[in-house]
Amino acid sequence: MRERVKILGVEIDNITSEEAGLITKELIETSNKSCTLVVAPNVEFIMTAQKDEEFFNILKTSKLATPDSIGVIIAGKLQKKPFKERIPGQSYLRKVFEVGEKEGWTFYLLGGRGDVPKRAKEHLESIYPNAKIVGYHEGFFEEDSEEKVIEEINNLRPNVLFVAMGAPIQEKWIYKNRDKLKVDIATGQGGTFDYEADNIKRAPVWMQKFGIEWLWRLIREPKRITRMIVLPVYLLKILFTKDITKGKFDK
Repeated sequence: MRERVKILGVEIDNITSEEAGLITKELIETSNKSCTLVVAPNVEFIMTAQKDEEFFNILKTSKLATPDSIGVIIAGKLQKKPFKERIPGQSYLRKVFEVGEKEGWTFYLLGGRGDVPKRAKEHLESIYPNAKIVGYHEGFFEEDSEEKVIEEINNLRPNVLFVAMGAPIQEKWIYKNRDKLKVDIATGQGGTFDYEADNIKRAPVWMQKFGIEWLWRLIREPKRITRMIVLPVYLLKILFTKDITKGKFDK
């Protein structure tokens, strides 16, 4: 049994990147195209879940939740349940490709604007030449095109569907269509395709190690300041809430 750490009601697996790959393999082998949800909670996830009950409940249905930010790591330490490793979205995606290349899994990329998913596909194929990316589609489509996108995905029947629409939109989209999608797992990927398409440069390794990638992104994208306001609110909440395992919508 793997340990799950609860932060404001959101459960997150205490695992390494290697373990995440093995768990993903197990989920795929037992899924039978049941569209198993995988999520990557970070501070914004957790705080959004405090005001969005639908999102809060969707996160509870996930079969794998990877720790995706330094704020999550801090909350684990406060509970004396330190996380083994921080697993950013791009790190998880690449681990899945690494394992999937050996296992013969197929992938579909859904998300990003314009040619971003195409360029992400080409870049990933240059790193993992034996990976089978069977299709891609941008994530900003009209509602009347949704059925066509789902039909295309189902015709290709990928093992892994990466959805990069930003949270909570991507998780809500997966959950809404979970009974239609013929995939083994579906996982939200936020802005990962932009990194893989080289639209956004990832922070230097030393910043990644210190868990301050958020600062790098803020410097490069100052408009993110409105989103960053949630960080001090979160820190105050986990520092001064009597029981930081409880969320607003916990019954």
